[in-house]
Amino acid sequence: MKLGYNTWSTPNLPFDQAVRTLSRIGYDSVEVTVCEGWPTDALTATDDDAGRWRAAADAAGLEISSVTANAPLVCDEDTWAGSRRRLIRSFEVAAVLGGGRALPVSLGAHKPKAPLLGGNPPPIIAQDSWESDRSLIADRFGDLVERAVAAGCTVALEPHAGAVVSTPEQAIAVLSDVGSPALGLNLDISHFAVRHFALADVVASLLPHAVVVEVKDHRHTDDGFDFLIPGEGEFDYPAFLGLLHRGGYRGTVSVEISVRRQALPDFDEVKAAESSYQTLAAAAQQAGIVRESRGGRS
Repeated sequence: MKLGYNTWSTPNLPFDQAVRTLSRIGYDSVEVTVCEGWPTDALTATDDDAGRWRAAADAAGLEISSVTANAPLVCDEDTWAGSRRRLIRSFEVAAVLGGGRALPVSLGAHKPKAPLLGGNPPPIIAQDSWESDRSLIADRFGDLVERAVAAGCTVALEPHAGAVVSTPEQAIAVLSDVGSPALGLNLDISHFAVRHFALADVVASLLPHAVVVEVKDHRHTDDGFDFLIPGEGEFDYPAFLGLLHRGGYRGTVSVEISVRRQALPDFDEVKAAESSYQTLAAAAQQAGIVRESRGGRS
């Protein structure tokens, strides 16, 4: 098992600085966010830029494990045209970052939202239109998977507490509807933990399809929940890592810190990465997991 970090959590750090920092801390891998507003935004990046980012990760001794590329998917045709253009360019950037490996590109099935960055991220509210939007979601993921494969990567659907596809059953249904081996899942366990799903049941259902695994922390509140930095909340990391390991998972577990936590005044991108690593490394040790050394990575 490897420990990784998603640059979703470092929107203000240049990529080369981010990977040097993550390497110093001890991470094994990095997920690259190519969404609007991030330093590695796919729509403003050239292939040469992506090649430099891959070289920077290599120089830091980090594997690029996946790419994050959200854009509205459940939307009108005009909005979809812009989303589709962004996502196709994200696949092209992912292919360069993979350097011959077909990286998974994560995205959710959600409706348009307010801007994520800028200090006032939108609330996480369930989008309860699964029955009416299921066919549209399947059609659009089917189209995206074809374009991803043509570019040289794959797609990872992320079930999300604030998206139309939000439950294990819905995620499995989309995989079945699309019917492509190039469509897997991003198992971000936080979106189930905050809603009191039984973690063992979620892992048993989704892990066989997972090509990306992510974590963050949380705390339940009187009016819902807050997403937090690993180690700040109530999530049981040793139990979750143990479930993954016993389920045969040997890939990367990556930290992705919510933009809602990032928006708080005490958030520090480097300190968050450091404390997250300490929490996950200790949890892996407590779970009896022997991590692969960076020097032995293929």
